Amino acid sequence: MTTRKTPATALAIAAVLGASLTVAPAPVLAQQSKPLGGLFSCEGSGKKQEGGALIGAAAGALLGSKLAKNEQTLGALVGAAAGAAAGAYIGCRMQSTDAALAEQATKKALETGVSQTWSNSRTGNSGRINVVSSSYGPPIDGRTIRYAQGVQSLQSLAATPGAYTAASTVNLRAGPSTKTAVVGKLAAGETFDAIGQAPTGGWVLVGRSGFGVGYAAASLVRPTGQMAASCRVIDAAVSGGGQATSTQRYSACRDNRGEWQLTQA
Repeated sequence: MTTRKTPATALAIAAVLGASLTVAPAPVLAQQSKPLGGLFSCEGSGKKQEGGALIGAAAGALLGSKLAKNEQTLGALVGAAAGAAAGAYIGCRMQSTDAALAEQATKKALETGVSQTWSNSRTGNSGRINVVSSSYGPPIDGRTIRYAQGVQSLQSLAATPGAYTAASTVNLRAGPSTKTAVVGKLAAGETFDAIGQAPTGGWVLVGRSGFGVGYAAASLVRPTGQMAASCRVIDAAVSGGGQATSTQRYSACRDNRGEWQLTQA
């Protein structure tokens, strides 16, 4: 997360602000959760914006007297009061058209698992939502898995969509590393059941006849089905105003209604 001065639009998608005029400590911020739609709306009354806001660490440095000196730079800020920043949603810190485009791109990235970009020719601002990783359920207990002879067992694995297809000929490794022995192969176009993914990421445990028969590099296989992800990690980047790009990582999980809830990672 950048600590240098950035335009209001860049600050808007970098961290989560507390629900009052006082900024909450960083550990608290990391635990706060906001629905996707709420992050892009603007709610407030009088001198106080309720809820949280997406800003970067640089915004914290601008609070108090520093903010008052930079009000023109932060032109889009709504609800500032006598030298202290009110908590504001992203919609209060960005042009409404920027916020709408950013929200649309974020929602599509979360729903599809495919990274998205947005840009606004009217304001000159743009952004990208990179999907870093996805999970499809609670961890799998490695003790319940049967492994073929010579294949390394793991204590736990991350859940996967299920069916995968090999993009090309793929080596199956004894463990989740290229330093381990080759114990088999997948043919190009071959479909298989993925038992789970190694917790370190990058390796999928291939299943055959109820056994884990080897690990395939995740970059060489792809999910076949459309199983909905329960959680994703995304990197949200915004640039504009001739300033360097500001990026922040978020964890997003579905609640019991299927709505995405985001927390700063």
